[in-house]
Amino acid sequence: MTACDLLVVGGGVNGTGIARDAAGRGLSVVLCEQDDLASHTSSRSTGLIHGGLRYLEEFHFALVRKALREREVLLAAAPHIMRPLRFVMPHAAHLRPAWMIRAGLFLYDHLARRSRLAASASIDLTTHIAGAPLQAPYRRGFVYSDGQVDDARLVVLNALDAQARSAYA
Repeated sequence: MTACDLLVVGGGVNGTGIARDAAGRGLSVVLCEQDDLASHTSSRSTGLIHGGLRYLEEFHFALVRKALREREVLLAAAPHIMRPLRFVMPHAAHLRPAWMIRAGLFLYDHLARRSRLAASASIDLTTHIAGAPLQAPYRRGFVYSDGQVDDARLVVLNALDAQARSAYA
């Protein structure tokens, strides 16, 4: 075996993504995985491609912006293995005021350009279908969008593309 520029250990979503990116930049790459691709952490994840809504409360705006941009890239690059998801968040007044959640969702919608997912909104849980199974105190809620990916397929596609760009696995 000859020398390589980058040795990537781990054939999960991160390892194959790094191998793909590095090979695409012209580096000589070797990807190593002791078992099957995506057989460990990647096979156990939720597959959520989220923008990091919870990090807004800690003022990590740059991190959220970066995650939202990457989410758009993934949704555009692999629509055949990605799907949009809508989440309903019932409002519990004792946890956070409604204005704070609405402000956070506004930021979530606007920190990065969004073209593939629906915007967030306030909903009346007494009339919205999502409120039907909830207890009576939950009268207001919020909906927002994120995405989900078939992790194992993403790993395989990344590995195949890395190989097509001359990475060695």
